[in-house]
Amino acid sequence: MAPLIGIASPKKYLEGNTVDQFFYVSSGYVDGIARAGGTPFILPLMTIPDAPYRRMVEALDGIILTGGEDTAPHLYGEAPQHGLGEVAYERDLAELALIRLAVELKKPILGICRGMQILNVALGGTLIQDIPRQVPGSYQHAQKGSKQYGTHTVQLKPGFLASAFGQTEVFVNSSHHQAVKDPAPGFTVTGRAGDGVIEAIESENGLMFGVQWHPERMWGHDGTMQKLAAAFVDLAARKQLNNR
Repeated sequence: MAPLIGIASPKKYLEGNTVDQFFYVSSGYVDGIARAGGTPFILPLMTIPDAPYRRMVEALDGIILTGGEDTAPHLYGEAPQHGLGEVAYERDLAELALIRLAVELKKPILGICRGMQILNVALGGTLIQDIPRQVPGSYQHAQKGSKQYGTHTVQLKPGFLASAFGQTEVFVNSSHHQAVKDPAPGFTVTGRAGDGVIEAIESENGLMFGVQWHPERMWGHDGTMQKLAAAFVDLAARKQLNNR
């Protein structure tokens, strides 16, 4: 059976409606997982008490943590600094609960952009709150225009990601102003941009991965990036078979 991949879906108010919140997720995540042979599942990030996360995570074979707002800095032991963007604290709490359950149940996780950052924070790492202010000589990581196409390269060390892509250098897009500072215990940095900013992390247990770029925006036209979706679906399928 095709592995069921939960795609974390936050809430937001739509323009002109300040009463009702709606769960949303970019179609790129869904389409890419489906093309890779997985069954995408929209995973709502609920903020109600006793949300049934355990039942949902138990049913899934893998989880994708999506992009979005900044993470509250007190969660990694820092006060807010100049350059910190909009924080989505309720979303932070929902994703922290989701990640901890996924770790407990040994479900593969792929964190994308903010998803990589909240995964790192959930497991004890820290973040750079604003790259332009904190990384002298850094690239423009919040590229302007054509965000579905690459803007700089990332050098990869041997690991899941390098194996998935079949190469040690990838050309990526970039839509972030924060990044991993200290990787969480049990994680290794496996990708950096030329300015030294961390662009990829992997867990030593081979189940959790983070990329700082947005491959879901590239999956539809970039065969190299689509390999990441295929590799993650394949990993989830192998875990599914092992758990039967």
